[in-house]
Amino acid sequence: MADNGNSDQEAYEARLQRRLRILKEQFEAGKIHIAEGLQVVDSLKLVTYAPDGTVDLSTVDGLVRSMALAIEAMHDREEMKKSASLADIQTKYFEFLQANFGHFYRIMVDRGLTPHDAGVALSQTPEGVAELTRNLKNFLDTIDDFWRATGQIAIAHVEDMHEAMKGVYGGDLFPSASENIASKCALYTDTIILPDPFLRSKAVFERLGEDSQAYYLIKHAMNLLQYKDLACADVQPPIVAVLPDASVLDEDERPFFYKLGQEDALLHGARLFGRTFGTFDELMSFCRGLDTVERVVAEVEDPQRALFDTEWRGSLADQLQRALGDDLYSGLLHTSNPGIMLASQAVGRMSASNELLIKSRQLRGTPIIDAPTSWQYFVWKLEYDSNRVAEGNELRDLHIVRGLQSLASDKMQWLGNVPPAALIEVRKAGALGEVREIMSVGVDEIARAAPADFVRTNERVFDNISTAFATHQEKVRALIAKKWKFAGSDIGSWIVVGSLAATAAATGAPTWGLAALAADQVLDPPKLHDIPKSIKSLVEETKKLKRSPVGLLFKYSQGKV
Repeated sequence: MADNGNSDQEAYEARLQRRLRILKEQFEAGKIHIAEGLQVVDSLKLVTYAPDGTVDLSTVDGLVRSMALAIEAMHDREEMKKSASLADIQTKYFEFLQANFGHFYRIMVDRGLTPHDAGVALSQTPEGVAELTRNLKNFLDTIDDFWRATGQIAIAHVEDMHEAMKGVYGGDLFPSASENIASKCALYTDTIILPDPFLRSKAVFERLGEDSQAYYLIKHAMNLLQYKDLACADVQPPIVAVLPDASVLDEDERPFFYKLGQEDALLHGARLFGRTFGTFDELMSFCRGLDTVERVVAEVEDPQRALFDTEWRGSLADQLQRALGDDLYSGLLHTSNPGIMLASQAVGRMSASNELLIKSRQLRGTPIIDAPTSWQYFVWKLEYDSNRVAEGNELRDLHIVRGLQSLASDKMQWLGNVPPAALIEVRKAGALGEVREIMSVGVDEIARAAPADFVRTNERVFDNISTAFATHQEKVRALIAKKWKFAGSDIGSWIVVGSLAATAAATGAPTWGLAALAADQVLDPPKLHDIPKSIKSLVEETKKLKRSPVGLLFKYSQGKV
C-alpha cells in the first residue's frame, strides 16, 4: 500500500521546487525588486542549492516560501492571459452565436423587429418551438464548456484593464432588449461589462415550458448579437465585453450571495414591517402567516418598501393582487402567499445587489443599472450597509448620498442614443474623451469621500459634479452647433432626456459590508471561514481601500428625443 504521507510530501516539495525556480527566473529577468532592510532579503541569502541543481529545501524559510507562492501566482496568471486575448475570446463567442442564430438575426433586422418580437414570433409555431428546443441542452452545455475553458482568462484580462473606467451591468439577466445599453451610456464609460444571459438563465430554462424556452433562447441570442460589432471592434479598451458570472464558474459563490441577501432581507423586513427579526427563518415564519392581501396590508409599516415594480400604480393591495397574478412573481416563486412573495422578493433583490457589488469590486469597475426597480433595491442595500457601519457613531444620518439624481432627475440632457457604428467611429477617432472624464472624476470623488468628512465634503463633492455636468451640457451644445457626424449620424440626434443618478454608501474603508464582516464588525453570519475562496482575497484587499461603493443609473424619462 502506498504511503500517502510520503506522497503528499513529495508532491508539496515538487510544487515548492517549481515555485522557487520561477522566483529565481523572475529575479534574473529583473521583474522583482526588494528594498534593502526587509527581512526576506536575509532569508534569500541563506538559500543554497543541492549538488543536482535543485534547491536545498532545508535552507528555505517561511518568508521565502510565501514570496515564492505569491510570485508563482502572478507568473501563472500572466501565462494564462497569454494563452488567449480578450479579443480572441469575444470573437469566438460571437462567431458561435452568429453560426447558430445569424439567420434569425438577419430576418429580425430586415423586418425591423426587436429581440422580443423575434422571440414571440418564433415561439408561436410548434415547428419553430421544436426546432429551437431540440438541441437546447447541448447549446447551453456548449456555452457552459466555453466559459469554463476561457472565463477565468477573460476575467483576468478585464481585471487588469487598470486605466479603463469599467461599467459593470447588473440588476437584471441582461440589458433591456428594447434598448442598446452601450448606445445609452458607452460615452460615459470606457468598457461596459455584460453578463452571459444563457448562463444566468440556465436554472430558469429548467422551469419553463418549451414555448417559453424558445422565446427566451431567441430573445437572448438576438439581444446579444446586437452587441457583436461593439464587442469585436478593433479598439482598446473594448467598448463592450461579455463575461461569465464568476458565481457560475465557482459553485460556492451563489449560496454565499444568497446568505448575504438573507442578512439584508432582515434589515429590509425590519423597515417594511416596523419590527425586528433575529433570523431569516423568523422573518419567513412571520411572512408565512400573512397569507392574504389584507393581512399583509395590516402589517406593513412602510408601503414604499413593498416594491415589486416602480411602474406599477395603485395601492399596496392593488400591487399585491397584481403580483399574485403575474407569472414572474407567483409562477417562478411557486407560491400564492403574498407574505412569502414579499420576503422572497427582498432576499432575491438583495442577493443580486450583493453579487453586483462584489462582481464590480472583482473587476475593479462601477455598477451600472438601467432598471429603476433594481436601482431602488440597490440603493436600499447600500443604505443598510451604511447604517450597520454607522451604528454607535455620528454617521447614522450619512447612510446614503444621491448626487446626480438630485441635480438632474428626469431633466438631464445627455448623449444617450448613440448608434453602435457611431460609437465605434468615435472611439477610433479618440473623440469626446472629456465626456468619460467628467463621469469618472465625479465617480472617483464620491467614492473617496471618507465618512468622517462626509458632512464637510458632501456639498463640495456634488457642487463639483454639478459644475462638471454644467460644463458637459455646454460642450454638448457646442458639439451640436458644429454639426459633427460620426458614421453618418449627427450628434444632435443622440440627445436624450432622463436621469443620470449616482448613489454611494458612506462606509469608509469597507467597500461594502463584506470588509467589516471579515473583522466581525458588522454581520454575525457568515464568518470569514464561510466566504468562498474566490472572494477571500477581496476581503483583505478591501480593508486597505478608502473607497465607498458607488452605483450609476442611466434611465430615459420619456424615451429618446
